[in-house]
Amino acid sequence: MTDALTTSPAQPRQSPAKPAQTVRARVAALQTRLPALQIAVLIGVFGWGAVVVDGFASGPAIRATLVIASLLALASLGQTLVVLIGGLDLAVPGYITVGAVAAAELGGSRNWPLWAVVLSTTVVCALAGGICGAICHYFAVQSLVVTLGMYSMLTSAVLVLTKSNIVGAPPAVLTRWTSVLGTTFGLPVPPVVVLCVVVLVVASLVLARTALGRRLYATGANPRAASGLLIRIGWVWTGVFAVAAVTAGLAGLLIAGFSSGATPYSGDPYFYSGLAAVLVGGTALGSARGDYLRTVLGALILTELTTILSGLGFREGDTRILFGIAIVLVVLAYGRQRRLRDRL
Repeated sequence: MTDALTTSPAQPRQSPAKPAQTVRARVAALQTRLPALQIAVLIGVFGWGAVVVDGFASGPAIRATLVIASLLALASLGQTLVVLIGGLDLAVPGYITVGAVAAAELGGSRNWPLWAVVLSTTVVCALAGGICGAICHYFAVQSLVVTLGMYSMLTSAVLVLTKSNIVGAPPAVLTRWTSVLGTTFGLPVPPVVVLCVVVLVVASLVLARTALGRRLYATGANPRAASGLLIRIGWVWTGVFAVAAVTAGLAGLLIAGFSSGATPYSGDPYFYSGLAAVLVGGTALGSARGDYLRTVLGALILTELTTILSGLGFREGDTRILFGIAIVLVVLAYGRQRRLRDRL
């Protein structure tokens, strides 16, 4: 009887999970594996454009959207890598300008072979980007400050070399690659779109399947812990900033081909749009969560929004205001989704 009277109190029973919590948990798990929210937004924006803008869903309009979005996605690859390690690269438009002017001046006006233009752009951009990454890490300077200074130096150098003039046409091959009417193996798909898909596949495999990708994510998630795992953080920062600069510079070659020329300001439209593509795609600053697929989806969403607003007759100032509001709303939605996922 004593044993019966001294039994320990019953443990409180855990209430079963509510259906709403179960649904949120499943949605959060799906969003972790796949950018489901971004895909839903992309489809929704496309449907809206098809309703309110005549010809938005036509074949030529879709090809034009894909070309513009591909250029933005390619220009945003490096920014994606930099954000994943916890940095910010505001020198991207400077690298784009270097590539665009090199394509038009060296490849067009001076008839350099394309491989020489690519090599010179790669060397200049890799050196500039590597210097930025090294300064940020070894001297503990904020990447925003360093890269903004590099952007100023690059654009100033281009202004001096070009004497603030418009540079001539780039090589014809770049124009063909970025033409809306271009074809790939006889199919009505512009080559730059195919190139973007190839880069997407390669970048995704590197980030998800290689030791290099794991080191990059580890550096962004916790630099001190990554250093304890014998990851050389300085090398990662220097290498990532160098790669980011090279990818932006090579994207500048294609942008010059699309524009059929270059100016000392060719990269300025990408000053914030590249970062916006990364954020709208769902990769938040300092999160070490994200991938290049999300950036590509972000570039598609932004391109669709720009096309719709222009088709509705909005002026440039109005378009920028609405564009900024849309970016804030989408980023807030992603931030709420991340908080729900972390809580669940």
